[in-house]
Amino acid sequence: MKILSVDDHWVARAGLKHLLQQLDERVTVLEADNLEDAIRLASEEQQLDLVLLDLMMPGMEAFSGLAALRDALPQIPIIVISMIEDRRDVLRAIELGAMGYIAKTASPDETLKAVRMVLAGEVYMPRALIKQVRVASASSNAEEARAYAFASERLHELTKRQRDVLDLLKHGKTNAEIAKELGASENTVRLHVSAILGKLGFSNRTQAALFAAQHRDTAGASMVAMS
Repeated sequence: MKILSVDDHWVARAGLKHLLQQLDERVTVLEADNLEDAIRLASEEQQLDLVLLDLMMPGMEAFSGLAALRDALPQIPIIVISMIEDRRDVLRAIELGAMGYIAKTASPDETLKAVRMVLAGEVYMPRALIKQVRVASASSNAEEARAYAFASERLHELTKRQRDVLDLLKHGKTNAEIAKELGASENTVRLHVSAILGKLGFSNRTQAALFAAQHRDTAGASMVAMS
């Protein structure tokens, strides 16, 4: 497994490298301290599995580096790592194609969990962010507001087990965690997640999780009424 770490601070890269090597003894961590070297390394390396990108680096606007890497490496998942823990920046990073967002204040266990989720094809967002998002954030964008309105109208189409899965998604739980809590297989949970996305009109689990968090009262009332 090859992971590219992009950060202008060598201490941050060294700490992250040490942590990532706990994933697997065969992990190779490549390092770059600027965007140009990062793109060059990524183009030269074979079978790169993941990029970890510091959002704020000298000579680079906050999201320009992410956008450039996303364009240069369309098939490689990118996780943003940043000291910034603002909800708007996290959502912006996800919108630009990041598969995850890790705060530099996150614990080692949380960081490794996020990396494992993204490597498994899932999207990782800080649980604190999911819990703190408010309905107002959805209304700031007309298209998103319409999507949330549509999803609200379709909540009643979810089965009880799908509502249980949706309720756990809003807490940022992985498929494995949901499966363990519900006593189901991971494959069954994946099928439930796919059904939830299809019925509510979302394209990924992050949108569904944010919707559930922002509409927890409405969703909860619907679940009680239909139980």
